[in-house]
Amino acid sequence: MSDVHLNTMCDVAEVVIQNVPDNPGIAADIFGALGAKGLNVELVISSPGKRNRANIAFAVSEKDVDAAIEVVNNMKDTLQFDSISSRSNIAILTLSWHMLSGQPGSGGRLFSALSRAGINIEAIATSLSSISCMVKVSQIDEAEKVLKKEFDVVSEA
Repeated sequence: MSDVHLNTMCDVAEVVIQNVPDNPGIAADIFGALGAKGLNVELVISSPGKRNRANIAFAVSEKDVDAAIEVVNNMKDTLQFDSISSRSNIAILTLSWHMLSGQPGSGGRLFSALSRAGINIEAIATSLSSISCMVKVSQIDEAEKVLKKEFDVVSEA
């Protein structure tokens, strides 16, 4: 598949906001406030919790993690979340190609290739044309090598 592309981003941290209300406008409030402070969010993952609550995870540059946590903590009264945590030394790899959604088994192929190499996926996000995974930064070079081989990818600079 010569139209397959792989992008990687290192020096990323994951921030997880746990148990926020699952209501319209919550994500707008969070990411609007982060953007207003000049913080760029690289990846967002939301998952439903229990009793109309949700967990929202996002990736920011490692240098911005403390500022992002401060922004979200300053909204605690409004957002009414339970806790916020972060993980450092995370990298993001994104495999993309036109019409990914029309290629059954692509996700399984990607996840299997990483698994065979002993690489644990910390988080996953997908779209119609891409699959993004967070992995430990210490494993990003191996992950890139494995996926280049599996998918015959073209790396992006």
